[in-house]
Amino acid sequence: MNEPVFQRHLDGIDDDEWLDLLAAASGANRHFFTANQLYTAYARNKVIVTRYIARRGRYGLMLMVVGLAIWIYALKADWGITLVLGIACTLSGVGMVGTGVVTRRDPAAREPVERWLSKWTALYPLERLVASPKLAHASLDDAPPSVRCLIIVERDELVDLLLENGAQRELSALIVAENGYPEALANEARRLLDERSDLKVVAVHDATPAGVAMPARVQKSAIFPLGTRQIVDAGLFPADVTWLAELAPAIPAGHINRVPVDSLSYEALLIGLRGVAEGALSLAIPIREAAQRAIEGPALGTAHHATNQT
Repeated sequence: MNEPVFQRHLDGIDDDEWLDLLAAASGANRHFFTANQLYTAYARNKVIVTRYIARRGRYGLMLMVVGLAIWIYALKADWGITLVLGIACTLSGVGMVGTGVVTRRDPAAREPVERWLSKWTALYPLERLVASPKLAHASLDDAPPSVRCLIIVERDELVDLLLENGAQRELSALIVAENGYPEALANEARRLLDERSDLKVVAVHDATPAGVAMPARVQKSAIFPLGTRQIVDAGLFPADVTWLAELAPAIPAGHINRVPVDSLSYEALLIGLRGVAEGALSLAIPIREAAQRAIEGPALGTAHHATNQT
């Protein structure tokens, strides 16, 4: 690159920072990634905190003014009962003001990331970016040699993300979208469902109302013959967001019910899916356990080293 794409005073970012952001989203350029993963990498520790006085607080201010006026008038007129009323109004107003100051936490805006992505890709296409579904004509070459489980995801982009990164081989899983995308793999899924009663079926979805309802939709879907077959719900749930170290710094509590599952890094997704394939009850549990082991590992290593020296 000769001329820089970004100028900090104009774009709010420079080329080196942008490349660092791409590396964070793609696992040091080892994985395909989505715009949601890019946004999460940017948004960590950038929660916007806003404090303002709500309507209750404004009413409290008005009540304080009225109470003080009554209080002053009662002192001049020597009206004891009116004085008590003025004090009560003033104290009530103080209480309303105290509880009327609201702190709102919002995630960082997506607009800068979208703008930077558009500007960069106009000059330098990102081969590892999964921007839209492109595997409609995928063949059985995108199926693993042996299938241990069927993974049904909510969105077509998730199929592309997993297949492009080779998750089907890592997990020995046939991966399709709930709408039957890609067609060749959906046909294979129907064949296996007809032939194998032992085939494990896993649903992967976003932490949204539509996502949480996905397993019930798939169970009744005419696309896959599931019947009464059990579906393992391995989707992302709003409650998971507050407990996952990758997501909590980027997604405040008021927004946890609108989080795409690919806000997680590919490494975390793979850890979660592998755990579910091996019997974990949710996507979040193996991710949290792996993060905890990563924290404890260096500490245990240090303690072991100190013991050996002793």
